[in-house]
Amino acid sequence: MAEALAEHTSIAINVAATASCYRFAISPGVRALSRRLERPPDRRRRITAAVVTGLAVLTPAGLAALQTPPSAGPARWLLLAVLALLTWKFSTTDYDLTRPLALQRRARRLLVLLAFGGAVWPPLLLCWLALACGRLHGWQHHAMMPLRLLKAYVAWYVAALLLTGAVSPSAAQDGLLLTLCCVALSHYLKAAWSKARLGPHWWSWSWHNRTHCLIASAYSWGWARFLPPRTATTALRTVQPLNRPLNVAAMAVELSPLLAFSHRWALIASLAATAMFNTVVALTSGILFWENICANVGLALTVATWPRDMSGWPSTLFALALLLLAVADRIWQPWHLGWWDTPFTARIHWEVRTAGGRRLGLYNSFMCPYEREFGRVLGYFLSEEPILHGHLGTVFDHELRDRILDADADPEALARLKQLHGHVHADPAQAGRHLDFLRTTFSRLNSGAPKGPLTGRLRRLKAPGGQLFSWGDLPPYRGDEPVDRIAIRYEERYYRSRTREFVVLTDQPLLELDITPTATEPTRSTRAKDLR
Repeated sequence: MAEALAEHTSIAINVAATASCYRFAISPGVRALSRRLERPPDRRRRITAAVVTGLAVLTPAGLAALQTPPSAGPARWLLLAVLALLTWKFSTTDYDLTRPLALQRRARRLLVLLAFGGAVWPPLLLCWLALACGRLHGWQHHAMMPLRLLKAYVAWYVAALLLTGAVSPSAAQDGLLLTLCCVALSHYLKAAWSKARLGPHWWSWSWHNRTHCLIASAYSWGWARFLPPRTATTALRTVQPLNRPLNVAAMAVELSPLLAFSHRWALIASLAATAMFNTVVALTSGILFWENICANVGLALTVATWPRDMSGWPSTLFALALLLLAVADRIWQPWHLGWWDTPFTARIHWEVRTAGGRRLGLYNSFMCPYEREFGRVLGYFLSEEPILHGHLGTVFDHELRDRILDADADPEALARLKQLHGHVHADPAQAGRHLDFLRTTFSRLNSGAPKGPLTGRLRRLKAPGGQLFSWGDLPPYRGDEPVDRIAIRYEERYYRSRTREFVVLTDQPLLELDITPTATEPTRSTRAKDLR
């Protein structure tokens, strides 16, 4: 009994030290370094970054020289797999052709070298994280959870060095696994909390959300448009009666972390269920969290093969404390993923006319490294139309949701709603920067500039994106021939559940942009936010 109490106390100390190191040292350090790397390089920033990085890496080295470095045990293989997947993702993203290519090539090569170095000496992962999140713009929603796993590992490594002698190696390893599981599952618990706060009651979302509208809006947006509308409407007719069971199942999965640590198999089931949940989301909406799926499957396998059973009421208490602090944004800050689904979508579309006279769709998959921006709500600043919703027709007000549903594709009713509740995003300055971005990008592509580090057949090895909206009314442009002109238009669609049909309400041309080839390379970096 006394030995078990001492072991649980050691685990609690390790978890608390890891969380504190994450919150007050590792996370602020990565944020500061990545912001410096995002800016155009100069001598002062290079010196500052080198000094800070040197201190961050050499301090653990000095501590490790005085004692045996901590071992992550079987969790090391999981973390190496996460590191390899993220390195693959960031090193194979396409170039931003409005920025000098030499800097981008060096950043990708350095990232691969730091990944190998971090696999041997974990404090080097601090440099890897700063480079991935800064110069390579990797700190985006779909990669945040696995990136936080690596940040938690670095924090654990430093905490374990400081606690050498006070915490047994087995307790330190158990504390690491518990922390990693909390990092992963907190992203789902935060989503359940967000949904519970949407309506007048905590159960309102489960009972009243029209989840089938998410599938309809995703189809309108560009997901699975290779299917004919009749096939899509047949699938929607099948799913519509299942709205409430699907909503209840989603909430059960997202609330499962509250009980996950009570038993080893409960934790395995929770991690497997979240991976399956992300898979279902990808199949129905085109939003692919492949990084989360891989990380959660890896965690489930690690828990299943862990040499000790760390579950029970003490671990549940430690985990609940960590999970609730994460949900309250006190350690890390998972996104608020809660909204009402509607059948109404307004989207900006880009089209190209090639040198051969073909008219093709310019979809977000081709616009990597900004495939996420082009796959979401980019371009509203080009239109004077009031916008009612967010990505895929989502809203946060249940009364607005009801009014959109009651409109039932009536243009006049929707126009009144847009005037009352819509927001005009038109911004001439931002529109000008966006057009400059398109002009420079396609002019350089016309001149033969490489789209990314992988060319030809090797592009099949490129990591997948997270917004699968690569289909539409036109065949996709794949860079096979030069572009003469880009046309941008604004489109509104509505899915009528009663008649089971997709209605195009508005198809309005906004502007056209002529493209000319250029062989010159930009001499300075542009900011990614100029796109948005």
